[in-house]
Amino acid sequence: MDNPQTKISEKQIQINGLNINYKTIGDGKIPIVLLHGWGVSSDKYTELIKILYSILNTQYSIFILDLPGFGKSDEPKENWNLDDYVEFVDEFIKKTSRKGGFELVKNILEKMQEGSTGLSPQWSQRSSCRQKLVLIGHSFGGRIAIKYAVKCPEKIDKLILTGAAGIKRKLTVKQKIFFILAKIGKKIFSLPLINNLEKYAQKILYKATKEKDYYQASPRMKEVMKNVLDEDLTDYLDKIKNHTLLVWGKEDKTTPLADGKIMNEKIENSKLIVVDDANHSLPYQKAEKFVKIVEKFIKK
Repeated sequence: MDNPQTKISEKQIQINGLNINYKTIGDGKIPIVLLHGWGVSSDKYTELIKILYSILNTQYSIFILDLPGFGKSDEPKENWNLDDYVEFVDEFIKKTSRKGGFELVKNILEKMQEGSTGLSPQWSQRSSCRQKLVLIGHSFGGRIAIKYAVKCPEKIDKLILTGAAGIKRKLTVKQKIFFILAKIGKKIFSLPLINNLEKYAQKILYKATKEKDYYQASPRMKEVMKNVLDEDLTDYLDKIKNHTLLVWGKEDKTTPLADGKIMNEKIENSKLIVVDDANHSLPYQKAEKFVKIVEKFIKK
């Protein structure tokens, strides 16, 4: 009979009025939290967390949530920006800890004055974990993880970024065409005789410019995506002091290897590992290879 702790449990939790779905495996004292990419959900990483747990010992517990607006979790009620997601992840960590997923130190942090931390009051009053967590961020999840590591460094033991977004680049020619045509298209397709063609034209446009994520997003998440993409995290990178592993697919076209090299250069305690035969989907398309790399870093 299988040990129940070796099976993935799917659970729900309410955070700030949002119903949030998450998966967890194991009940160890050291938490590993995985943040997924844009346009996917925890389902994509099921095999990854199974393999990861199978090679780690019982000290670990693994969590992966459907971020708001993805999978089975509710959409944000407002047009969130990156800070909203960072605060949400912190709240998720605190809430799951109170439910027994992480062990808390009793009475370790009192309210700190804003001036002593350089952070806003909402980041100044914290609960913490007896065992610091391992944070893994893929793509959009990496964007969140970067900012979380700067705002809450005391909560992270090790940081793993794979295909992480966050470095803002100049728009490509295709992207410029996309935004121009998308703007003009609204006016053109408002005309009575051709407004029925709008959906077909949008589909062709998004496919041609490879802006699939934007096309598939709901109206709310389109606005969220604009807010998130508008922020450049380059200046945050040299503020990360946690031990950091960067794992990049050599064939990554979404967040190119050049981004990983910039992060490696700017994050002081970082190491970059490049996987030759992998692209942006590395963590779940080549889960075993990814896990072997991660295991060495975690156990080091």
